[in-house]
Amino acid sequence: MIPIVTKHGGYRRTFTFGYVCLVYHATQVFCERNFTYRNDSLGKTVGQMMGAARSARQNIVEGSARAGTSKETELRLYDVAKGSLEELAGDFEAFLTGRSVVPWAASDPAAIRLKALKLEPYVGDLGENARHDYVQYLLVMRRRFGDFLEAEDPDVAANSILVAIDRACALLSRQISAVGEEFRGAGGFSERLSAARLEQRDVQIASEDAPKCPECGKPMRKMIAKKGRNAGNAFWSCTGYPDCKGTRSFAG
Repeated sequence: MIPIVTKHGGYRRTFTFGYVCLVYHATQVFCERNFTYRNDSLGKTVGQMMGAARSARQNIVEGSARAGTSKETELRLYDVAKGSLEELAGDFEAFLTGRSVVPWAASDPAAIRLKALKLEPYVGDLGENARHDYVQYLLVMRRRFGDFLEAEDPDVAANSILVAIDRACALLSRQISAVGEEFRGAGGFSERLSAARLEQRDVQIASEDAPKCPECGKPMRKMIAKKGRNAGNAFWSCTGYPDCKGTRSFAG
């Protein structure tokens, strides 16, 4: 039977979501420490940065939730999440530039040490204890990356968050490509719904005494040849046509 609603909602298992959560909380700590009424009197900078960090996180959540019914929506939301991360990176780059600090090069020893830290996979519950288990996991990961992402030195923190954003964007790009390939092969919700309807129609059309297809084993339906030397004659056709072209002669 063709599934109408496909697998969805497993975002907590992805490294993408883990890195985005680390970026979100690190941005929160960074803003609380480094922006005050004196350098952000209207709160616009903090609002923009936290809004971008939140957008990245929440669009991944929503995209994963919508994955079961709309690959198009899932792709769009993941793309919005990636755009939000890139916007946030621009804010951290501007912060460093304003302090006359050059962002770390890929070969910088601190960047290399940070990249060597590994985000553990989340293996906890995805059911009723998912929030409890995931926050426990995330707090452990925050402590692991804390010396970098939540460093008191603003230059270290900003650079570290930029590294984490780059990692999250790379993972999101791979995820978007994978979802795109899945959509290319299986289509979206509309295609699955149409296929399921056709499948049900074929089941209803096939009579109880209809034979099984000799090629794939699906039930067959009675058809009338429209052309060729057998035009006007009945025959059995596989309900899986056009994917399966199995036929049987019709007797009686």
